[in-house]
Amino acid sequence: MSLLLPETEANPPADEARPDVYQSLHFRSLQEPYNHSSHDTLVSRYSTLDANNLEVMLNGGLERFYKKYNHLSRKINLQLPTPEVRFQDLSFAVKVPASSGSHNTVGSHLAKIFTPWKRPLMQTKHALHPMTGIIKPGSMTLILANPGSGKSTFLKALAGKLHKHFKKEIGGEILYSGLKGEDIELTKLVGLVDQTDNHIPTLTVRETFKFADLCVNGRPADQHDEMRDIAALRTELFLQILGLESCADTVVGNALLRGVSGGERKRVTVGEVLIGGQSLFLCDEISTGLDSAATYDIMKALRTWCNTLGGSVVVALLQPTPEVVEQFDDILMIHEGHMVYHGPRVDILDYFKERGFTCPPRVDPADFLIEVTSGRGQRYANGTIDVKDLPVSAEEFNNLFCQSSIFKKTLNSISKGFNEHQFESAEDFK
Repeated sequence: MSLLLPETEANPPADEARPDVYQSLHFRSLQEPYNHSSHDTLVSRYSTLDANNLEVMLNGGLERFYKKYNHLSRKINLQLPTPEVRFQDLSFAVKVPASSGSHNTVGSHLAKIFTPWKRPLMQTKHALHPMTGIIKPGSMTLILANPGSGKSTFLKALAGKLHKHFKKEIGGEILYSGLKGEDIELTKLVGLVDQTDNHIPTLTVRETFKFADLCVNGRPADQHDEMRDIAALRTELFLQILGLESCADTVVGNALLRGVSGGERKRVTVGEVLIGGQSLFLCDEISTGLDSAATYDIMKALRTWCNTLGGSVVVALLQPTPEVVEQFDDILMIHEGHMVYHGPRVDILDYFKERGFTCPPRVDPADFLIEVTSGRGQRYANGTIDVKDLPVSAEEFNNLFCQSSIFKKTLNSISKGFNEHQFESAEDFK
């Protein structure tokens, strides 16, 4: 008998299997967010925002504000339409010098000096292997990947930040409602939150938001009459959404000038992009420096934005909590540049269970997924497939996914092309 747990029956009844304290707190399994599609089951204890102040300021809350903004923007043709993003056989490779040895020597350095005409041997390194998928309007997609797996390169490709060069090779194509990136102004359509925080350190948080608003949207007095009241409070809105009202008059700062904390600085970076009004947001590891509650607040705000304005969000996170994962519709997993899964969040655990891996009840599914796709998931084998036949490498996981019914549905949707209501003209995105 264990000294840590009281003696219980061998098979306790279902009502007694869970302690009363867990029942009173609505205790949920770690895997529950990966099995249910509802976004309204989270309890309020995970939020740190003062909802009462937000409702008073916005006269009905964030969702009502977004609905009003959406109605007016459609009326005066302000909000850009949200495209359906399709990437087909997307790949990216760079040419790097091939190292002749593990260490440089004095002789190798002298050879470079006295033989400058001799070009080093080049080898091709693939950052992204061919991948195909669809990002639907109004959806939130979570990217799960280890550092260095290619998620940042993928996000930059969607944002049009990758350009062809004699040392860079870009394969495949990306279509935004049937239009290529060079035919439209992607900066007005796509907003990218990078890993680095670049700000003017001497500006306060409020001044930073106002400056970003003026650069992208212009002065409130110059905007349409029906949008002036919304434009005037846009800065205060995002200060409240991101929990920055307490430090709104503090300088952002940098390594030489003391300012806001690292987590607050990351929220300022997110707010600068949100205030621009784009319809597709790409976020690269925005949870760096944030606690789980602050990360949940940001994801919840983005979820509300998607539901009301119909925008799309693609976010790369490291070790997201189950409460954060529940906000997303789809999950995209990348390992060593290979796409190992891209499909509904609620199907991902069943997908890997069919491939021979089962997530234990007390293991965080996000950690389980990363460990399995990294080739270290043998201890999660469920016995349905021989251990020697389990996939290990990223290429093996990619081949299995390309044979799955989820991927075949994606190919079927792409083969049908864009229907009439999905297609937009290039002028609509300028």
